[in-house]
Amino acid sequence: MTLYRQEIIERYRFPRYKGVIKNPHAQAEKINSFCGDEIALFLRLNDEKSQVAEARFDGQGCALMTASADILCEAVQGKTSDDLRKFSAEDLLQIYGEAPSPGRLKCLLLPYEALKSATTLL
Repeated sequence: MTLYRQEIIERYRFPRYKGVIKNPHAQAEKINSFCGDEIALFLRLNDEKSQVAEARFDGQGCALMTASADILCEAVQGKTSDDLRKFSAEDLLQIYGEAPSPGRLKCLLLPYEALKSATTLL
């Protein structure tokens, strides 16, 4: 039995949405002081400023945080600002697909916390 399912390992090793967006419409940084995970989340809206055209993350973190950030960036593509404000921690957990141990939940939700901070700037 593996510790994490294959998709989590793949998204950790080869994240699709890792990178920096120059001149984003919104960005937020968060740190998990317990384990040291760090994330910066960047959002760029389309020309009409009605939907997320691009979402990226950068930072250092464990497999759970990195995979969660990658999954979150994919999930918010095309969403409106209103959709982002309604996006919940439960939504991310459902997309992620498996519940982490209680001690690792904060790792998985760090990208969500960054999203919530970033959406206040939209």
